[in-house]
Amino acid sequence: MYPVYILRHGETTWNLDRRVQGRLDAPLTDRGRAQAAAQGRIVAEILAAHADLAVHCSPQGRARATWEVAANCAGHDGPVRLDARLAEVDMGAWQGLTHGEIAPRWPGIYTAHDTVFALSLNTPGGERYASLAARVSGFLGDLSGPALLVTHGITSSVLRGQLLGLEFDEMAWLDHEQGVVFAIENGVETVLRPGS
Repeated sequence: MYPVYILRHGETTWNLDRRVQGRLDAPLTDRGRAQAAAQGRIVAEILAAHADLAVHCSPQGRARATWEVAANCAGHDGPVRLDARLAEVDMGAWQGLTHGEIAPRWPGIYTAHDTVFALSLNTPGGERYASLAARVSGFLGDLSGPALLVTHGITSSVLRGQLLGLEFDEMAWLDHEQGVVFAIENGVETVLRPGS
């Protein structure tokens, strides 16, 4: 199996506020731009090893902004394919609200799940795991060679989980670290950091 490299977008102002983004967007912070630049340095090394690397990006603003910074730092001016299947899970009624606003309004739902992953896939009016898993599976099925994907926290967990052969409960505990690249090949994940 060819390698797949996955980037989560850099930190946004809403990440700092613990505000649910889902299909909404917020700008990258200075730290988020620095994380994207760090990813770009890693991507430069990946590109040196894979001249045929295809780049796919979520159409959402924070993912696109992350790739613009990373691509600039990597010296990559090749094509990037925007694909809605890499968008973040739709979090329904919770989008735009902070966790502090959500918890008292939906206490039963909020306390019923022990991970952000499970909580994000059970929001009122939001997208469910079966839908997200199907679009991610369809996307992965369309890949035909080494690929770099720029996406989001929950979507990244499902992408990585499917590539690693994980069950839902195992995906729920995957790290959502920003500023790194998750490299997956032959069912094994390696976290790439600048200088590693």
